[in-house]
Amino acid sequence: MVAAVEKVRAAVVNVSAEELVRIRVPSQRQGGDVADLLFGDLFERPRYRKGYQVTSLGSGVIVSPEGYVLTNNHVVERGARFRVGLLDGRELTAKVVGTDPSSDLAVLKLEAQERMPFVAPGRSDDLLIGETVIAIGNPFGLSHTVTTGVVSAVHRNFKAGDRTLFDFVQTDASINPGNSGGPLLNIDGQLIGINTAILGDRNAGIGFAIPIDRARRVAEDLIRHGEVREGYLGLDVQDLKKKEGGRSARGVVVAAVEPGSPAASAGLRRGDVIESVDGQPLESAEEYRFRVRDLAIGETARLEVQRAGGRVAVPVKAVDLSPERVEQLVARRVGLDLAETRARVLVIRSVHRGSPAAREGLEPGDLVREVNSREVTSLAEFRRQAGKARRSGRIVLLVQRGYAAERFAFDLD
Repeated sequence: MVAAVEKVRAAVVNVSAEELVRIRVPSQRQGGDVADLLFGDLFERPRYRKGYQVTSLGSGVIVSPEGYVLTNNHVVERGARFRVGLLDGRELTAKVVGTDPSSDLAVLKLEAQERMPFVAPGRSDDLLIGETVIAIGNPFGLSHTVTTGVVSAVHRNFKAGDRTLFDFVQTDASINPGNSGGPLLNIDGQLIGINTAILGDRNAGIGFAIPIDRARRVAEDLIRHGEVREGYLGLDVQDLKKKEGGRSARGVVVAAVEPGSPAASAGLRRGDVIESVDGQPLESAEEYRFRVRDLAIGETARLEVQRAGGRVAVPVKAVDLSPERVEQLVARRVGLDLAETRARVLVIRSVHRGSPAAREGLEPGDLVREVNSREVTSLAEFRRQAGKARRSGRIVLLVQRGYAAERFAFDLD
């Protein structure tokens, strides 16, 4: 264990994120009507006065000699500038290569010329409950603190607020505030997870790490593309109805199969019950969507399907979700068809009867200004931002009608 720690300590870093807090200056429009006074701040270019900086601390691990650092998204999500502290006392600046909020992962790139120490990735698909693990990080700002424990559980799902988080490694190695983004290592010093969360009191001995198999896949996409490119199967699923006694049957039921999709080509049909994905049993439609979003483009998922004739294994190859398919997905799940005007404004062309958009009261002629707090002025931008929103499972639209604007959230799984 001592040899493992010595081998990797130099690759564990302290991530310092400086947040520039800007304070908005109210509109100074003079001589306007009541609407200008009420809504001027909403639609004119905002102005800010000088704010201040707040420094947050987290951990990270260097995963390549080129200086790529893997950490948590929540460590860097509000930062404007980043500095990374090394074991030898140096501080280097870093830039964000990419982030993936849905998996809570981010990649930084150190601004350094020399070859950096790094931790070799291990595997998380063969972890054994009870095997020894090592956590290294910067809890409460105490640099390069080492704690040890065991793997308490694998493929652990747990609730965090109103969300369910899936497929984590659970450990009793001490993980405290500041450990986020640091490495979880096996006895050989190989990276098997990224420490992310604790449950309950920090002394409870219940911590969670993102398995390295998933983290590595996300990191590779962020480095190559700046975003995570997820696979698409073309299935809509729903939870199974509860059995007598209030317990749900295991699996999810196929509610719809998109024509021409990989699922359709594989022979899946409405009414099929999917019991597992790649050997992992499914408890809910939410869990199915998580596991499918985790598929890389070109990867084949093995679905265990129950239908009238018995159980069959159905391989389905994930394909890239094209911009056109994203727009079709929004139309199907949300119930909106959009058009782009010459004035570079997106307008709702039609609202599907009985759809979530219709239930929220959206109407043709309403303007779509933002997708998940990102301004959109063209269908191309809308498709790009909607594609990113799909990975989080929710799309939030800022919709304007006359002088008023309101945000509406829709499930996009």
